[in-house]
Amino acid sequence: MKRVFFIISIILISSKIIVAQDTLSILPAEEKSTTSFFVIANWSNTFRKLEENDGLFGDSLGVRSDETSYNRWSFGIGFQSMLNNHLMFEAGMSYIRNGEQYSFSETDTSYIYKSQYSYIAMPIKLYYTFGDRFKVIVGGGVVPQMFLGYKQDLTWESKDQTKGSEITETNQGFNTFVLSTVVNLGIKYDYSPKMSLLFVPEYKAQLNSSFEKNNSFKHFGRSVGFNVGLTYIL
Repeated sequence: MKRVFFIISIILISSKIIVAQDTLSILPAEEKSTTSFFVIANWSNTFRKLEENDGLFGDSLGVRSDETSYNRWSFGIGFQSMLNNHLMFEAGMSYIRNGEQYSFSETDTSYIYKSQYSYIAMPIKLYYTFGDRFKVIVGGGVVPQMFLGYKQDLTWESKDQTKGSEITETNQGFNTFVLSTVVNLGIKYDYSPKMSLLFVPEYKAQLNSSFEKNNSFKHFGRSVGFNVGLTYIL
């Protein structure tokens, strides 16, 4: 009788284990997060499109037509989220700087300035991605930008050997909001289950003028550069 009871007990326990295993097998596996946090640094060769303003306020470009590009670093943080196997949405916040510079020099004479425009920006992008651990990403979006300030470093030297310098900082006379478009083509490498490396070249073009309507010129920022950074899956 004891043997019968022992055998029945084993059968009951075994059936419970099998049922439990079957139950676990039909439970959904834990889904991998599709959202990641990123931090990037951006190096860009920045320049501008400069035009004479229309009507009463317009003036000739003068020496400003000889301005050249100015290399600047910018920084950003944000989130990336996979919408499906190939589409990725990105949004974040960035500290953006762009500008131009001018240099004139002759014997015992020089006139040099570097101008910088600073913004807080909120880039919004959509990418198409393909690949596994090594992904190619291509896409673009819009970059709303809130103006922070303008800074110009000026140095000069005259023929009588007089030297001088001046730093101008202001936020007057500029549009408080500008909008840019951006296009990107780069790579994303998953070097661990949670971490990825980003290298994403980009081109950005400003759509409305940096200056207020009564300025002598219309100023549109441009930049060509690259983003480099890290992402962490949440």
